[in-house]
Amino acid sequence: MRSRYFRRLKDIYALIRGEGRAYLCSLVGLVKARLFFDKRRVNRLEIGPGPEAKQGFITVDLNFQADFPYDLRLGLPFPDESLDLIYSEHVLEHLRYPDLMALLRDCYRTLKPDAVFSLAVPNARIYLEAYSQPERLDPQIYCTYDTGLSFKARINYVNYISYMDGEHRHMFDEESIVALLSEVGLRSVRLRSFDPALDQQSRRHESLYAEGMK
Repeated sequence: MRSRYFRRLKDIYALIRGEGRAYLCSLVGLVKARLFFDKRRVNRLEIGPGPEAKQGFITVDLNFQADFPYDLRLGLPFPDESLDLIYSEHVLEHLRYPDLMALLRDCYRTLKPDAVFSLAVPNARIYLEAYSQPERLDPQIYCTYDTGLSFKARINYVNYISYMDGEHRHMFDEESIVALLSEVGLRSVRLRSFDPALDQQSRRHESLYAEGMK
């Protein structure tokens, strides 16, 4: 009983410390945006960048390695109509639906007129189809993130893409991503092809690509 109590206290402390770090990180990003961000420049933003920063892009993410540290659940720290391009790759699926929609609306707010929001997300349809036809999907290619799941049970293809060991919060297919981008006000929304200048080749096999214009 005593050890269980102390484990619970440890879990609560870790949660408080994590949220405190998120607040501090966001405060730093907000101050940096107010002091150093110039909306008159050509500003191309990558949300939640990968390990290799893209040349010519500024970055925002919940860590101090980003140009503008910020909790994406709070939106973006930039002024209205200040960004020429927003790019996101395998980030949106990590947000709960209310936070996802809030971020998309803030992307719309911060885009300049005629600017583009371009994204890549995991294509859940691939894994849902694998439930009915598992022989069509090789888990060594499509399920490379180690979640501890055994793919002897077909439902685990769905578990894999749905939860990603607790990392994923939302799923997308071709229909839903177009609908979401249109819902926040973007126009000329369309699915697009893989773009080697933006997208990681290593994620091409599992990704869905789309873009819309303000």
